[in-house]
Amino acid sequence: MGGTSVRWLWWLGLGFVLLAIVGALVYSRSVGSVVSSSEPAVAGSGVTARQAFAPVAGLAAQWHEDARLAAVSGRWPAVGTQAGEQDEWAFQLFSPSTQRLAVVVVAGGTARLVRESVSPYPVSTFSPEEWRVDSDRALQAWWNRGGRSLVARRPDTDVAMQLRMPDEGSEQPVWTVVGSLAGTETVLIVLVNATSGALVD
Repeated sequence: MGGTSVRWLWWLGLGFVLLAIVGALVYSRSVGSVVSSSEPAVAGSGVTARQAFAPVAGLAAQWHEDARLAAVSGRWPAVGTQAGEQDEWAFQLFSPSTQRLAVVVVAGGTARLVRESVSPYPVSTFSPEEWRVDSDRALQAWWNRGGRSLVARRPDTDVAMQLRMPDEGSEQPVWTVVGSLAGTETVLIVLVNATSGALVD
């Protein structure tokens, strides 16, 4: 049980880590073009976030009627190797009426609530209708804008991605895809508008 708690505390902290990394020096470039819908060439791309979301909707309604999506998170350790398989996603839900947050994990097509807490502040949320760009397209954008070269050099590259409402600059949810190498300052970040598919400055 202790290991599970520690693991999902990591998931909850991922959003803060991604926001901190975005503020650091990165070498990704951003333009207003629209991301291609072709499949990612990344090893073990696995189940997409949209596919994993299917069982979450029913669980969310049972948890609280006004539950809304606050974040979606996924991670590929050593993405250029067979260890980079990904079939597990974490969904953060927020209930405005109760000010409660929940983390729901989906693995093997099954959703389970692993953590629940009270939020001391309002949490920005988005609807499934606003979320039109799946994780494979966001990952493809990262792959096309430097990820391919990075993974070719270092197959042990870790990739983390999160979908959430940005603190500023957009009224639509945004995918943040981060590739990094443990023990180094190498970071590659790509931001994708999850409604339009446009790359974000």
